[in-house]
Amino acid sequence: MLPKECQANRRKYTSMQLLKISPSRTEVEVERQRVPLLTGDALRCYQRTIAGHALRTAKLAQTLARGLQRPEEEAHLIALAALVHDIGKLAIPATILDKPGPLTEQEWAIIRRHPQIGYQMLIETGGIYAHIAPLVLAHHERWDGLGYPFGLAGEAIPLGARVLAVVDAYDAMTEQRPYRPTRTIDEAKAEMLRCAGSSFDPAVVEVLLTLLAGGSVHREAKA
Repeated sequence: MLPKECQANRRKYTSMQLLKISPSRTEVEVERQRVPLLTGDALRCYQRTIAGHALRTAKLAQTLARGLQRPEEEAHLIALAALVHDIGKLAIPATILDKPGPLTEQEWAIIRRHPQIGYQMLIETGGIYAHIAPLVLAHHERWDGLGYPFGLAGEAIPLGARVLAVVDAYDAMTEQRPYRPTRTIDEAKAEMLRCAGSSFDPAVVEVLLTLLAGGSVHREAKA
């Protein structure tokens, strides 16, 4: 059961129905034109910085999926999942998301609900969103099985979710957050390499680092 303030935020989001377009799963090309504006608007209704993070991770996720030699349609779906991976944070109080100091255990417990909340939002929306919901649900799982919400490990985690975990962490490291300073690109690369095989799929990290070294990935200006 979510705290009352989280329930209120979710009701506010639901009443706006910005994601209720119910496309067919076969309408990927149509969706490509419609989704970014709708999901970006939904995120901006809660917090502008989340929207910027979502747009950057979506672009990076698509580039990384292509680097992994995934089919173009799959790369698009992974990018779409990246665009809405934090949609569950619409139900999290801003006092927690923007807290400048350390979170309490209770606050962390609330934060850790956002993949499940986001999953439920996308399932309820239906269409292509229901198709990508499992990636959103699993984007905080870890390669070593110590993630959440289910403690999945290795290849039991969907590949798209493993991509989301990498791009989410990389972008978070290199943007300003209320609770810590921004890392340089070199510092972020070193941390990704250190966590390969524990937090992250080492094969996905390897492709990210290759793309960074080749100049295929650039740090985007904040939206």
